Amino acid sequence: MTTVEDAVDARGCEELHVFDFDGTLVDTPTPTDGMEEFERRTGTRWPHVGWWGRAESLEPPLTMGVGPALEEYRESVMREDVVRVMMTGRRSKLKDSVEAVMRVFDIECHEHIFNGTGHSTLVYKQNELRRLVKKYKPKRVRIWEDRVSHAREFGDMEDEFKREHGVVEWTCTLVEPSNDF
Repeated sequence: MTTVEDAVDARGCEELHVFDFDGTLVDTPTPTDGMEEFERRTGTRWPHVGWWGRAESLEPPLTMGVGPALEEYRESVMREDVVRVMMTGRRSKLKDSVEAVMRVFDIECHEHIFNGTGHSTLVYKQNELRRLVKKYKPKRVRIWEDRVSHAREFGDMEDEFKREHGVVEWTCTLVEPSNDF
């Protein structure tokens, strides 16, 4: 993998690629399907309250699959002028679990960003996009997202980034299947 220094010069980088994790890079179980799979494989009910905040939602006996954006991620890796970021709404305490799944699928990004804020996933991701664009000064930004409402909101940010940060092209891809958890 190229280093950030290889992709970024004094003027910035050519492109910034931002990938969501769950349902985008990796097909991780959703709460309903995951709890059913857990019960089917163990013979016991899901013993926890909640899903997205649990490391167990990313561990065996649950299974993960190739996400709808994984092929585009692999194409992105072939480019030396791109900074790649994985940005998830999962909390920082799940960093090790998320990165373990990423290693299984041979996913390496220049930055792995977790929600360590008290903000909603959408607000946190919008703020991180602003930080990333200021840091890397990309000409083009591509985002892959599986949440319908998030993809719509990210798309609505295009004018802001073109006007305030000189971004030439801003694209948000809603991957399929999409959801809105």
